[in-house]
Amino acid sequence: MSVKIQEIPRFIFDELLVLIGEKTRERLLKLIHKDEEDSDFALSIENYIRNIMNNIFFNDDDVVDLLEIKSTYHRRRQLTKKNWYKQLKKEVESKNNTSIHEEREVLLQFLNSKSADANFKEMLKNIKDEPTFVQNRLEEIEAWANDTETRLTDYPYLESKQQYQIEKAFENDLVFIIADFLKNAPRNWITHRFKDLIDNPIFADGKAKLKGNVLFDSEQKATIIYDDYKMSDNRVLRSFISIEENEEVQLDKMFLLDETDSEILEHIIEHRSERFYTDKTIAFDIRPLLTRIYGNTSQKAYDLITKRLQKIGRFSLEGRTTGPNKETKTTFLYNLFEYVIVSKEDATGRRYAEIKFSDTLHQQFITKQTVQIYSHFIHRLENRLSKILIYAFQKERLDAYLQGRKMKQHFEYSFFSDRIRFRSKRIDSNLKQIDASLQEFKEANILINDYKRVGNGFEIILTPVTESEKADFFTAGSTPSLIQ
Repeated sequence: MSVKIQEIPRFIFDELLVLIGEKTRERLLKLIHKDEEDSDFALSIENYIRNIMNNIFFNDDDVVDLLEIKSTYHRRRQLTKKNWYKQLKKEVESKNNTSIHEEREVLLQFLNSKSADANFKEMLKNIKDEPTFVQNRLEEIEAWANDTETRLTDYPYLESKQQYQIEKAFENDLVFIIADFLKNAPRNWITHRFKDLIDNPIFADGKAKLKGNVLFDSEQKATIIYDDYKMSDNRVLRSFISIEENEEVQLDKMFLLDETDSEILEHIIEHRSERFYTDKTIAFDIRPLLTRIYGNTSQKAYDLITKRLQKIGRFSLEGRTTGPNKETKTTFLYNLFEYVIVSKEDATGRRYAEIKFSDTLHQQFITKQTVQIYSHFIHRLENRLSKILIYAFQKERLDAYLQGRKMKQHFEYSFFSDRIRFRSKRIDSNLKQIDASLQEFKEANILINDYKRVGNGFEIILTPVTESEKADFFTAGSTPSLIQ
């Protein structure tokens, strides 16, 4: 990995803390960070994770194989668990006073105390039968040792081990958790959406045909097929495709950009590398995109995704405003891609896409005219509107934070119709779609805390910007990918 540990998004540690779990964190505090103040524990465990990641995953001298690390530490964990079980069983058979016997003594004392209620006494009634109690505990430890999902630090008698064994147990568990987490990570945990693609109805809420208006554009010096969409403030978005000379046009097979194209565009941006910054190009293996969009890597899926990429590459977008004297002014005009190349690698048979972004979009990215959001939020959404609206809500959240506004806002229907190209002209039908999308955001706890329908709009309480977002989105420098 060429990334430095200091450059990892702050959000990653939030996710790892959740995966580690409260039980393991409490044991870590008790057995490793026992001298730390409670108020310093969050920072202590983050530094503990950082040290492990720096030592195991961010060694500049080695090529990191996440699968190999995960397999190695899994084998080590299972071997240690079985050795601990065998050692405990041997101690029991030797008639030694073991951790099981010590546990039984503590339970007996509690059972005979006034603190133990009737239910607890009934639950522990077999404690007095020492052989049965010891045997039951041994069977539980054996089951723990053989279970491939249980952790070393789940060992009930961990405190009986030497300090170095306890430290190794926590390190082993955390390395396994981190390796598994990074193995499934996107190339870039933070993705970007160009603001023009958020504030305009670029994407339809499903498959919609291009209306097929035809004219000769003197500026483009080409025949174009276009579709105009009027917004609430009399702005007009024109989506158009330039027609090549002698090109056979089938209007019934020409479609507008939709939510699937939006997701494809996000996937492409998610796979940017240093090359994108220098020559506007992103190259990537198509297979993960096929699985994400179509759920398989069949030939049909390859053909469909190739057509999608070529379609996106052909589209140009023009924003128009009409003044008081009905004069028309162009506010923006650009295409999305300069070119799209899909090729097949002879040696492996794998197919790759190479996409060069337009100068305008690339410049927007470089000058930070984008909205940032964590990639995994988008991956968790299923609703077609949600996959478009997520960027609009993120923009509203970040703007509210920067401007010191409240997160509770009213959004009229026009807010949504100016950002999604609805196929239906029935407002009631579209409002039902919006409601379903908002419900998904709320249930998934993504960007929206709560909402309610108010007339032809919605009162929405957006989630506060987190400390991790403040650190990841508003600090100097860009956040690199974790996996290079």
